[in-house]
Amino acid sequence: MQKNSGSPGNLIDEKLDHPPVLVMGSNFIYQDTSLSNGKICKVIMAVKEKKEFERKPAYWIQVKRERDRYFDIYDMNLNWIGASEDGKELESAEPCIRVFDWPLKVGKKWNSDYISRQSSEGFRPSRSKISVKIRTYEEVTVPAGTFKTLRFQAGEETFWYAPSIGWAVKEEIESNGKAEWLLELVNYRIPQR
Repeated sequence: MQKNSGSPGNLIDEKLDHPPVLVMGSNFIYQDTSLSNGKICKVIMAVKEKKEFERKPAYWIQVKRERDRYFDIYDMNLNWIGASEDGKELESAEPCIRVFDWPLKVGKKWNSDYISRQSSEGFRPSRSKISVKIRTYEEVTVPAGTFKTLRFQAGEETFWYAPSIGWAVKEEIESNGKAEWLLELVNYRIPQR
């Protein structure tokens, strides 16, 4: 269920002028659904530490999905910059995949140009670009509850960012105009600061 107020004043009271500071020990538990085959699995994302990645301060978020265990790495603006497993870099994006461009406001749009490197391709640089737009303010209901969010469109991905928890509560990915994948927040825990 989604409600669109169109007006930020009565929907989102939180400030949107700068990124949140993630709290170490925070956990976000998601239900990951493949819409093409109906397969469902649990994904746990835990904010483990703040340390450098490629000479940049970064949040290291441990991801557990079925048998996979790895770290997604985000810059201080919550933009993805890499992934690591067992102390080895899996992939990276330089300077980042910029899906957040602070301050946030409905209607804002930008392009993120980046160079991607993947271990599976010998870290050969590959230029990429993604267009991002903040579509609207809306309430979205997921298994973890109802949240006041900003709905972003980033290429074929749509995600709902909830300033109250400083993280996405829902994501959808389309392929050829058809929904393929859905991630919804089931539970979360943010320790007291």
